Amino acid sequence: MSNNGSNENDGFLEFYASEALTCPRRIYFRLKGYPEKWPEFVKVRLNQGINTHNVLGEILQKRFGFELEKHLVLRSTRLGFEIHGRIDAIGDFPIEIKGKTSLPSKPYDYHMAQLNIYMRWAEAEYGYLYYIKLHDEPMKVIRKIDFSRFPIVKGPNFRAFEIPYDNRLFKETLRHFYSVKKAYERGKPPKGEYSYMCKFCPYRYLCYPDGDE
Repeated sequence: MSNNGSNENDGFLEFYASEALTCPRRIYFRLKGYPEKWPEFVKVRLNQGINTHNVLGEILQKRFGFELEKHLVLRSTRLGFEIHGRIDAIGDFPIEIKGKTSLPSKPYDYHMAQLNIYMRWAEAEYGYLYYIKLHDEPMKVIRKIDFSRFPIVKGPNFRAFEIPYDNRLFKETLRHFYSVKKAYERGKPPKGEYSYMCKFCPYRYLCYPDGDE
């Protein structure tokens, strides 16, 4: 794939880095233009996440000179699609910030796949996933973080993982997007993952029209 900073996609199907290895059915519904219907409790978390990104991002920018919200495009002419992304923070390596109600003991596969796209674009050998506990007042969590050994940072309600670039994971991500592209072209929704993540999905109403699982 090639880096392409153009805003014109020339008819290429557009995927998002945040969709890497996520439910193919959800991606399909977005591509088809179905309206999003976010559950109310998810809207609250989304707002908390935005506030957390803003506060932590400001620290990364002012203290460590990182650029925030860097837009990227990776294009595959052969596969006929582009991957668009917005890196939370990037310097010599990318950092992806994830606000969670509970912190994982290890990084999620789809988060690693998203970060892996950023590393591919930046030609970085490694990147970092920062998991931080969501809070209505993010500074109450962030002020307890120890940045003295940045980028390995520690603190209560915070976990950092160093992730190396993985070319096999990148190829798996391309296959995932390509399979959704073929479903899109056929006009037939792919099989969904039907997991606990369904309750957070803005397209849940399409899979469960009666509200039942």
